[in-house]
Amino acid sequence: MSTRLTIPAIRPQVLVSLVALAIAFLVLLVAAPAAFTSHLDEPPDPNESIDDPIPGHIEDGDIQVELETLAEGRGLTAPNWGTYAPGQQNTLYVVDQDGPLWAIDIRTGRKTVVLNTRPLLVPLVPGDERGFLGVAFDPDFGTNGRLYTYTSERIPNNPEGSPAVQPNHRSVIREWVVPAANRVPDPRNAPNNDDNAQGEFGVEPGATREVTSFVQPQFNHNGGAIFFGTRPEERDLLYVTSGDGGCADDQNMQLGLGGEGPCIGHGPGSEATAPNKAGNGQSLDTPLGKILRLDPTGTYPEAALPETIYAYGFRNPFRASSDRADLGGTGEIWTADVGQNHIEEVDGRVQQGGNYGWHFKEGQWLFNPFFYELRGFASDGFVYGFSPGQPADMIDPTAEYDHDEGVATIGGFVYRGQRIEELRGHYVFGDYSDGFNSANGRVMYVDESDDADIHERTPKVFNLINGHTNLFVNGFGEDANGELYALANKTGIPFEETGVVMKLVRQCAPNRDCRD
Repeated sequence: MSTRLTIPAIRPQVLVSLVALAIAFLVLLVAAPAAFTSHLDEPPDPNESIDDPIPGHIEDGDIQVELETLAEGRGLTAPNWGTYAPGQQNTLYVVDQDGPLWAIDIRTGRKTVVLNTRPLLVPLVPGDERGFLGVAFDPDFGTNGRLYTYTSERIPNNPEGSPAVQPNHRSVIREWVVPAANRVPDPRNAPNNDDNAQGEFGVEPGATREVTSFVQPQFNHNGGAIFFGTRPEERDLLYVTSGDGGCADDQNMQLGLGGEGPCIGHGPGSEATAPNKAGNGQSLDTPLGKILRLDPTGTYPEAALPETIYAYGFRNPFRASSDRADLGGTGEIWTADVGQNHIEEVDGRVQQGGNYGWHFKEGQWLFNPFFYELRGFASDGFVYGFSPGQPADMIDPTAEYDHDEGVATIGGFVYRGQRIEELRGHYVFGDYSDGFNSANGRVMYVDESDDADIHERTPKVFNLINGHTNLFVNGFGEDANGELYALANKTGIPFEETGVVMKLVRQCAPNRDCRD
């Protein structure tokens, strides 16, 4: 006796739904980046480069602001970081890459040099990433006078500062103690281009204390952010960012932009040409490629510095900040991490102990350092697979964009000011320029709720001003009230007095220099 298998009839509407589901899955599979298959049966080919990882472009956001010039030129060269001293509501302190620390009156734009680190610095060259990179004021600066700087300083075998010499320089964190009588400068009556040896703080470079230092193999990828935590339990802890040591691809044997080569200092195994998890970014035995956290009243020999690692897996976290807990923020750390050849990333709410992927990943993309050739400004490394969430021990960025939009992301701040209500809670950052020789920097913001298709536009990242600045964007500043400033210059080099400090405003005042 035979048994007949009876298949129940499928209702037409169910059949239509099943067909639609199958078509949707096939469309998704075809449309997704090549390495969507990394989560299916076939892994991506590590030798197959993806040349345009994010086809969609960055568009103007619903939030739009203007940039009103506060200070320009007259000694200001390459401003790259702006901050405040506790209790000083009307002064923005601006770090100038070639050495001065400026105090700028946010009401008038008048400025004066209050500190000069130039005698400490390695001699700078065009295109340099070294110099005076950051300053942080102790939360009790008004009573103890302490502030901390991040400078690129000489080492004995490189007295002339040539980028081709390896190892190249030291990154140094210094403590300065300002006399009580000099802690509140008044730039309103300043000569506006003061460039004396000490400045109004009256502290000689030789009178400072070295908190820690670490050797930089090359002249580029120095990180340079320095800031205090803003949560009550972190207010006395200092955060410092460091790049992966420079050259390219976090890899020994590379050829460098400064003519150095083969490049050194990236650890054993980094010179392997297959995708690997070597390099300084992934090593817990070096301060390079990290966000560090330390008690600045102590002294940290370089050998002990890895004990202070807060997070790792970074290429060049150029600017990081704490979301101002004292102004209603979370106190969490945000950073922008400069990419290699394809992906620029923003890492929000950085997790303590977190691994952010470099050089095994660049953003959400698997990265192959390949060999050692330098092609123009880029190496021969490439991304080859889209791999969100994998490997599971690496944390993906909050937002990312590719090099169709810019060349180097510049970290900023979560906006906690009062003047632009719709911007509150959004991370504001930028990009240096759309090319290394064109002054077309961007100012942007992150909208984490955006889920655009990458083929239609770049998700989560929006222009905050309508178009480019016609300047090289070097950094951002935040005043005591949480208002933000874009810092830029016209030349892209740490020479010539073309620096500009601009305030983010809803609308520029009449007769003021304005970029919108």
